[in-house]
Amino acid sequence: MRSRRPLSVNNSLVHGICNCNCLTCGVNKASYRGPREYQPREVTERLISRVEEAAAAGIRVRYIANSGDGEPTLHPEFRRRMDLFGAMLRNWSASVPAPEVSVVTNGQRLLSPGVLDAVAGNRLTLIVSFPTTVAADYGQLMFCRPERGVVTLETVKAGIRRAMELRAVGSIPRLCFHLSPPERELLRRGFPATMQFLTSEAARAGLGEVELVLFPATSNRSGLIRSRGSSVDFYPDLFRAFNGRAVNGVRLNMSISYRRFFPEVWEVLDLVRSFSLPCMWNAHLFITAGGDSICCNDQAVRAPRGNVLTDSIASLMVRKEAHLPGAVCAACDQRPDRMRGGLAVTVFSLLARARLTLAMMRARAGEAPTGEPIPADAKENAHAQENLVLDVTALRIAARLGNQPAAFLPRRNGSLSGEPVALLPVGGTGRKSRLGVADSE
Repeated sequence: MRSRRPLSVNNSLVHGICNCNCLTCGVNKASYRGPREYQPREVTERLISRVEEAAAAGIRVRYIANSGDGEPTLHPEFRRRMDLFGAMLRNWSASVPAPEVSVVTNGQRLLSPGVLDAVAGNRLTLIVSFPTTVAADYGQLMFCRPERGVVTLETVKAGIRRAMELRAVGSIPRLCFHLSPPERELLRRGFPATMQFLTSEAARAGLGEVELVLFPATSNRSGLIRSRGSSVDFYPDLFRAFNGRAVNGVRLNMSISYRRFFPEVWEVLDLVRSFSLPCMWNAHLFITAGGDSICCNDQAVRAPRGNVLTDSIASLMVRKEAHLPGAVCAACDQRPDRMRGGLAVTVFSLLARARLTLAMMRARAGEAPTGEPIPADAKENAHAQENLVLDVTALRIAARLGNQPAAFLPRRNGSLSGEPVALLPVGGTGRKSRLGVADSE
């Protein structure tokens, strides 16, 4: 495993079974041919033990989301499965920090017996997907049927009110709202009204802030659906108008979903250096109900890459790092070399293309011209040279963007190291300058 950044795990406690038919999801569409199953206890227990084993080896899993490709609260043993994660957190003894564990729900079952008790009783983060308060738009986004919005929306609102009350007294440690499904036009149209509802209910419950996460890109789920957006949108208009502002006396704290998984610039660069195909959607572990490790966009589980029942966290990541585009990637509109957007997206896409090109060249050169296998030391040296090229490119880009991500950079031989190198001072603000890098040996 070459990655040095903290990892995240999306656990599909329920796969292919959902009480919604979201506009941007392939599950419940006519084209879906994937599994429909609840996660067996054996898989949940094994996933937890894999996370603990990884922590003992110094590999940090920062975040576990019980979400996936289905509604997790539909699991018939939902409370008992959350108890397993709660026990893991209470008994955590590793030197690395314990992961944050969350439940990501569409909110329709928040008031069902035991659901909020399971979240609060195990000190889990609660995340509610809540795109809008415009009833017809809500119905369109969540069911592809505008007429379904009125009744369902009122059910979800009642659950949110109760969740806010529990958050206000500290029973739920963290409450967050995903503005998802992220259909941009509908989300923007209802955004002011949505903020009015959330902040007024937060004020009534005694909360001083509301945490919101927006999703900058939608995917076609590797061909299962038609994508609703052709480029990355970071919602600059909404951030300017609302982020950090107080509405109804409640502060709005907004962030982009990428920041949860890559809070630091160096973590994005670590992805580029570690993966043959540095894809944001495939950068972390996505575990299906059956334990398979898949890409986040492979909802139909067409190309599993190992299974948590038989493979460690490190070995599952090694498979992801070595992955080159196949049939699933061919149909995906969010491959990193196809991404379109502003400066940051363009920079990442260029780095990803460079990394993929190097990986493809190395794959084609798997044998020497004589037909003999390339010696191991020669392969390692070639890999080190790839790292060095990418490091220099990444450092120069980071310097222009005003960042100095030193925490993961290589030693002189280009091999991965957790030890930082020293960065020499860069020139003053407002003028071009060269980035000096001092060797750490």
